[in-house]
Amino acid sequence: MTDSSRKNEGEEHFPDQEPEPQEAESSPSEPLPDDPETLKGRVQELEAKVEELEATVADYWNQVLRERAEGENARRRAEKDAEQSRKFALEGFLKELIPVKDSLEMALQVEVEGADSAQKLHKGVSMTLDMLNEVLAKHGIEEVHPVEESFDPNYHQAMSTVETEGEPNQVVSVMQKGYLLNGRLVRPAMVEVSVRPNSAQQGDAGEGGSE
Repeated sequence: MTDSSRKNEGEEHFPDQEPEPQEAESSPSEPLPDDPETLKGRVQELEAKVEELEATVADYWNQVLRERAEGENARRRAEKDAEQSRKFALEGFLKELIPVKDSLEMALQVEVEGADSAQKLHKGVSMTLDMLNEVLAKHGIEEVHPVEESFDPNYHQAMSTVETEGEPNQVVSVMQKGYLLNGRLVRPAMVEVSVRPNSAQQGDAGEGGSE
């Protein structure tokens, strides 16, 4: 065995000769001071920092609690306001409608004797009706009274048909007026609608033949 081979064999049997890791690079923390006074000052400094951080966290938490309480109070106020609005939404309408009711009650107290009294009563009821119409119109309520207009199923309800030589599908008479509230249908008008003569019989016959 040569000297070089002996040398190589000796190197293989010494693993502790590998370079050791540098502890200074792997350790992120600062070394603690050896002086007790310095160490005590460092501890006090860290304790003060902890107290400062705890105070900051407490401030943020209190702020969160205050904002949460304010949001809850705002929600409750909104719900209360909405409830009050629902309860008293018709207050203004009622104040204007009460005089109409008063007028009708006064009309019922009138004793009708003779044509003059009946005429006065009729006039009073007519004036009361005018008052009512003014109140309804002021609050966006419109009549649907489609006499001699084309039948519209969106606003009219056909109760019967009338044969006529004129234009079919026209409103001949209104049995009951309809009403709109700010353009929205509240109640359709009940109407009679014109049809051509024998159209109903022809329709029945056609239906029977199809069967």
